Amino acid sequence: MTRTGLQVITDSLKLIGVVAGHEVPTSAEQQDSFARLNELIDSWGTHAQTMYIPRRVTVPLSAGTQTYSLGVGGVINHPAPLTLDAASWLTTGTVPAEVYLEVVSDQAYVGQPVKTLTGATPQIVSYTRGAPLGELWVWPVPTASVTLVLYWREPVQQFPDLVTAVDLLPGYAKALRCNLALELAPEFGRQVDPFVLQLARESLADVKRANLPYVEIGIDPALTGDGGYNILTDD
Repeated sequence: MTRTGLQVITDSLKLIGVVAGHEVPTSAEQQDSFARLNELIDSWGTHAQTMYIPRRVTVPLSAGTQTYSLGVGGVINHPAPLTLDAASWLTTGTVPAEVYLEVVSDQAYVGQPVKTLTGATPQIVSYTRGAPLGELWVWPVPTASVTLVLYWREPVQQFPDLVTAVDLLPGYAKALRCNLALELAPEFGRQVDPFVLQLARESLADVKRANLPYVEIGIDPALTGDGGYNILTDD
C-alpha cells in the first residue's frame, strides 16, 4: 500500500476528532503532525520487530586497516544500522563461499587484550552505532584485501514530505494511523477512545508478528536418545 504523509496525518487526526469528514488539517496542524509522524517511525527503528528491510552489503577490507566508518557519507556508505545481524568474509575461487564471523559486543572488544594482532582473514567484528556515523571494528587486522559481508535490517522509510507517496508493507498503514493518533492526542488536548487504543495495540502487534523470523526448533539429544524423533510414533 502507498500512503502520503498527509493521508496518514489526516486519518490519524480523524481518529481523535480534530478533523471530520472531508476536512483537511490546517497548515500548522499538518506541520506539527508531520514531525510527530517521523518521530514515531524513528522510534520504531529502535525495535527489531518493526524493522523489515533486509540488507546484504559487501565491504572490501584494506590490508592494515582495522576500523571503518559506517553511515551515510562514511567509508561504508549506507544508512547506519541499529545492530548487525550477521557478518562473514568471502573466500576467493571459482565459487566464493561465505565464512561466518562472530559479531561481538562492545564489552568483548574492550576485553580483547591484543587489539592490533594481524592475520590473513578476520575472525570477529564489532559494531558501535553512532550519529551520524557508526564504527565497524575488524579483528585481527587483515594483512590482505578481503571482502566482508554484512547483514542488517532497516526500519520503515520515513516520509520525506507531506505529498510524496511511500510504499508500505501490509499492516504498516493501519499501525501508523492508529499509533500516530495516540501520539497526537495529548498535543491536541483530546482523549483517546478505548477502541482506538485497542486498534493501535493490535495493529502494532500484527506488524511485529509478521516480522518475526522463522526459527527451526531443535530437540535436545538427551531427551531423544539418538537425537531423532518420530512424530507418528511419538518416540
